[in-house]
Order: sequence, then structure tokens, then C-alpha cells
Amino acid sequence: MPRFERLTIEEARTLSRDQLLDRIEVEQRYWYRLMDSGTLRVGEDEAYRTFTRIMHAAIDSGRAVSDTLALLNGECVSEEYWTRPLGELGDL
Repeated sequence: MPRFERLTIEEARTLSRDQLLDRIEVEQRYWYRLMDSGTLRVGEDEAYRTFTRIMHAAIDSGRAVSDTLALLNGECVSEEYWTRPLGELGDL
């Protein structure tokens, strides 16, 4: 697996959900691998908290449900949720 750079709050604020999802998936695998193998190092808790804050801001399950229901009912859904940076939307 190629090395990745951890997401920061500042960077995540400049990226849209479209841009963040792949990065979140890669970083999530990194953290879960560390936890599963018991190799999580002392002091990494703050970096993990930062990651989970970004992940929860970017992945809003309530929004996914409401958008899906709207689409099923033939209603319009705003694309800016996926295309505008989280910082512009005030989500992070």
C-alpha cells in the first residue's frame, strides 16, 4: 500500500466530499490495521481523533438517507453538498 499523508482539519476544510472520500477510506484502513494489530503507538490518539472528526463531518449518514429518499421521490438534490469544500459549507 502506498504511503499516505494524514488528513488535517485545515486541508479537509479545502476539499469537497467527492475529494475526501477516497482519502478517508485509505486513512481508515491505516488506523484499523494499527488497532487490529495492536501497534497503535502512544501519542497517536490526537491524530486519530482528528481523523474521526473529519470522517464524521464528511460522512453524514442522515444526509445520505434524506438524499436517497428525495431521489426516489423524484425530488431535486443539491450537488453542492458533494462538490463544495467542507469549510465553505460550514461542516468542518
